[in-house]
Amino acid sequence: MSSRERIDQLLTAHSANELTAEEAGELRGILMSDSEALDHYLDLCDLDEALVSQNSIATPISPSPIASQHSSMRPFLAWCAAACALVVSNMLLLQTWTATNRSRVAMVDEIVTSSPEVDRTTTQTTNHSDGGRSSDRRTPNPWKVINSSGSMNHPALTAVSIPEFESAANRKLKFNRDIRPILSETCFHCHGPDEHGRRADLRLDTLEGATADLGGYQPIVPGNVQESEAWQRIISDDPDMLMPPSESHLALTQEQKTLLKRWIEEGAAYEGHWAFIPPTMPEVPTVDFSEEPSEKSWARNEIDFFVAQRLAEAGLAPSPEADARALIRRLSFDLTGLPPTPEEVNAFVHDYQLHGETTYQETITRLLGSPHHGERMALPWLDQARYADTNGYSIDGGRHMWLWRDWVIQAYNDNMPFDQFLTEQLAGDLLPNPTESQLIATGFNRNHMITHEGGTIPEENLTNYVADRVKTTSEVFLGLTMGCAQCHDHKYDPISQHEYYQFFAFFNELQDHGLDGNSGRNAAPNIMAKTVLQTDELPQLESELEQRRVQLAETTEGLEAWLESQRQEEETRGDQFRYVPIELLDVSSPNLRGAMEFDANGTVKIAQPSRGLNGMSHSLRFATEELTDGSPITGLRVSFHPRPGPAKPETEASKEDATESTEPPMVLTPFDEAVPKVTTVLISATEQPADQVDYHRQLSFRKVTASTQADGHAAGSIRNESNERWWQPATGQTEQHLTLTFDQPIDPQTTPYLSVLLVFGQGNSLPYEWQIQPFTGNDTDSRWSPSLVDAIQTPSDEWDDATRQTVLETFRQTSDQLQPLRTRINNLEERREVLTGRFSTMVMNTAAKPRETFVLDRGQYDSPTDRVFPTTPEVLPELADKNETANRLDLARWLTDSQHPLTSRVAVNRIWSLFFGTGLVATSADFGSQGEYPSHPELLDYLATHFVEIGWDQQQLIREIVSSATYRQQSSATPEQIELDPKNRLLARGPRFRLPAEFIRDQALAVSDLLVPRVGGPSLQPYQPPALWKEVSHFGSTPATKQVFVQDHGEKLYRRSLYTIVKRTSPHPAMAAFDAPSRELCTMDRGATNTPIQALVTLNDPQFAEAARVLAERLLSESGSNERSVSDLDRIDQAFTLVVGRTPNDEERGAVLSLLQTERERFAQSPQDALAAVSVGESPRLETLDPIEHAAWMQVATLLLNLSETLTRL
Repeated sequence: MSSRERIDQLLTAHSANELTAEEAGELRGILMSDSEALDHYLDLCDLDEALVSQNSIATPISPSPIASQHSSMRPFLAWCAAACALVVSNMLLLQTWTATNRSRVAMVDEIVTSSPEVDRTTTQTTNHSDGGRSSDRRTPNPWKVINSSGSMNHPALTAVSIPEFESAANRKLKFNRDIRPILSETCFHCHGPDEHGRRADLRLDTLEGATADLGGYQPIVPGNVQESEAWQRIISDDPDMLMPPSESHLALTQEQKTLLKRWIEEGAAYEGHWAFIPPTMPEVPTVDFSEEPSEKSWARNEIDFFVAQRLAEAGLAPSPEADARALIRRLSFDLTGLPPTPEEVNAFVHDYQLHGETTYQETITRLLGSPHHGERMALPWLDQARYADTNGYSIDGGRHMWLWRDWVIQAYNDNMPFDQFLTEQLAGDLLPNPTESQLIATGFNRNHMITHEGGTIPEENLTNYVADRVKTTSEVFLGLTMGCAQCHDHKYDPISQHEYYQFFAFFNELQDHGLDGNSGRNAAPNIMAKTVLQTDELPQLESELEQRRVQLAETTEGLEAWLESQRQEEETRGDQFRYVPIELLDVSSPNLRGAMEFDANGTVKIAQPSRGLNGMSHSLRFATEELTDGSPITGLRVSFHPRPGPAKPETEASKEDATESTEPPMVLTPFDEAVPKVTTVLISATEQPADQVDYHRQLSFRKVTASTQADGHAAGSIRNESNERWWQPATGQTEQHLTLTFDQPIDPQTTPYLSVLLVFGQGNSLPYEWQIQPFTGNDTDSRWSPSLVDAIQTPSDEWDDATRQTVLETFRQTSDQLQPLRTRINNLEERREVLTGRFSTMVMNTAAKPRETFVLDRGQYDSPTDRVFPTTPEVLPELADKNETANRLDLARWLTDSQHPLTSRVAVNRIWSLFFGTGLVATSADFGSQGEYPSHPELLDYLATHFVEIGWDQQQLIREIVSSATYRQQSSATPEQIELDPKNRLLARGPRFRLPAEFIRDQALAVSDLLVPRVGGPSLQPYQPPALWKEVSHFGSTPATKQVFVQDHGEKLYRRSLYTIVKRTSPHPAMAAFDAPSRELCTMDRGATNTPIQALVTLNDPQFAEAARVLAERLLSESGSNERSVSDLDRIDQAFTLVVGRTPNDEERGAVLSLLQTERERFAQSPQDALAAVSVGESPRLETLDPIEHAAWMQVATLLLNLSETLTRL
């Protein structure tokens, strides 16, 4: 066999990725020893030179499918494909072979080790971001890299490490980039800035420490690894000498060892940490890419030149610009957090084709001017500022800080300069004559958790609060983990514990309290203020409110049907009513310290009162041996028995209890002096006995009545979900009872155990005795007063005017048919109050006598040592006016000084991350030694200095980022990009990441046309499992608010997710599933997990199910009719356009059409399932739609809402 034939065989094996190491060696030997064989290889590489554009990098292609009759040609064609693939990775070598002195060995090595997985793969896929067109996803071609002299430059594609992307063997070492991360990770913990934790008196974070004489040896001897003790320890075989020691569980990789050795040999040069050196305006690179044949520059602004330089260094080229449909969707999500409408997409596509950059810039202007821009920008800021609607810790009671959230939204919409944005939040109260708005802004440092829990120590709590302010301020504005120095000197950064408490002193001046914030009250200091939102909606709001009120006041539609249902209920009242025998197993209270007596028939008596009674849990078991008729349990009655005679006098025990509180002691009273109030009744039925209510199996009530009631405290106020209203019986010496009728009867044969929780309102009286009595049959009491019962039973034509008015008012306030109208009126009234009223919000201030600050030994609140005064760390610039009275305003001015090394860098890095998924510094909360080195350090400094130059203008910076060619690239990745830069740190392609949790929900609401776009206001409580809060709450044992979830209704269900309530101990489950934080602490960057729970949320959560249902209604109604004569394919196209902003390709149409037909057949066989499916959610359903057709299209909508493309920012 000739060498040429053998080459053919070996290349065929190579193309199939079946070349063994032995065969690779054989191929290398042939090419090195046989010039004719090498020439033959080069000739074959020219077989498909149509692939190769002169002076450009070729793009790999794969061979076309080969018919079976040409099977004999397969080895040759596969071999040709291999040759062509090798051309791609070695193009530069082959084109310049005769003009260079590269050795034959080097060339052959490159040929043989070429990666067929990358080189020979052509990825022909449907590009969703390009409107479904079949598009070549290979390395963009043709691109030319033009250097400063204008000559052609083709850097080779070499495998490199992340994040440096350059061959470690060839690049010039930089201490900050290459060496500091290694030392910080493996050495600084024991040999770094922490003086007290430093071992062997060895310090490696400074040149002086690393080269110090430590008794006859130096850790590092520049230029001499043999004399460098540190190096000898690194390579030692002796486990007692090895560094890092094995017990540290740290180890240096071979690559790291090589870098350290080379660094020492090259002189062990140290650099000051890059982040502590003020940024200067770098020279903008001149490297650019251009497109043939127009020679049009790729770069659109300075950002692109910095990116182009890094790409050229790594041998990569940028990706082509994304399709216009992808661009408008990307811009809309990035600038407003909402998807574009089909009309906006079509207008942009049309105008961008005609007017190009003018259209692009006008679109940016429109989106930046949207009130939703402020909402989009506020979301990550709320994460960082740890905004929440509850206090946190165990009780996690409610608070009111939404006025601060409104301030943030308005500040972004006003394009407030960042230096002002920072100053007002850190020190708005210290500005001359601060406005109400500036006081609200200081809520930034009141968003931390607070507690009023008994047993905690106020001084310790205050220390924790200030420590949280230090942590948040340092991470958000400085990008430093100063919190690590609370107990000891920082292990990695030059921040001592002494300096930590000097910084701590800035925030230790507040006039706050260690135990505060109970019962929903805002902790001091707080103010009453109006929202700063600027909206013109009030006139329209007032107009609609008046119209709705008139509509409710005049409506009589449905009156007769309502009367008939009430008459029927009155006629059957008491039918077959009888008590069901029970055995009371146990009674308990979480905070009643007095004795209780109870008997088996359900009677409970308090023998010894004490203060603080609130919740009372009862465990009952039906005496099933007496339930011979199997009667269902339809409800439960609680009967209260008065104590005969005067109130029971205080006992010695109750007097003792009273000394612990300023509240009066609890006393047992007859009904004619004081009566208990019941706020909540919870009941669950279970198969086994339980010591508390099973919140996930709660019984709901169809009807609640009482034998008597005090004015304004009707039995109908009782709920199984709220403690904000209550029932209170009228005074008198008779037995009184409260009756609750279940929505659905329970079967005592299958669930023989009841758990009942009674919650008594706060006060100073207790019931003396009560009895729990389940019953069967109909309640004997009416929900109406006797006079109203008479009116209902009287024919309407016999009513006098007063009676008619009473009946009509009752009908209008209780009819289920009118509930949506009443909800709408309530929503409008609350919104008007939000815009016009004054509300409490927590603020910062300075106490008349500020607390003194001391260094705390090991961070313990009760171990003060040296007194310190406010100042900043020595590693950073000094305060302009350094003195013992420096305050937060001095700190804010220090932070916004144009020469500050960190503030502008951290700010632009945070803004950059919003549009690329990751900052130029990936560790946005840590610019210190443990943080990542910038992927583009010169670009970071350019943006930081430019940001200051343009007056800290955030919208201008955003405009420049989203206008760049870097931002506009396609987001799909080529195999080369995945191999060389899997995380896209070099920015050779557009950013691609999953949408935030809030955007995912908002998108579903928007495309279904459910979204209510009101801006600002209090937090809302949309759909969620109702019992989650109770699982973590102190419900029934404390007056704290936000212990029980009460779902909102009406438009509040469809507001943006930014306004969804954040309960720290129980965040909204749909938000948490998609990595929204609990906001207990500052969160600079959210995580990104992928779990099955996420799919369960978007498939089954009522909010998403309702969105799919309403989207299906939109498809069926907007397409012209409900009839199938309207093309299914047209509706499928419309659905894709609404959800992902493009039309589907034929394969997608076919898949969706198949699903639609399957679902039609399934629901046709089960119409009841269809009706159940399309009944989800509180928004009214279009009743004219066929439920089967509606349900089938609902499944299509669900599919589209769950596409990866839908949930991903492409």
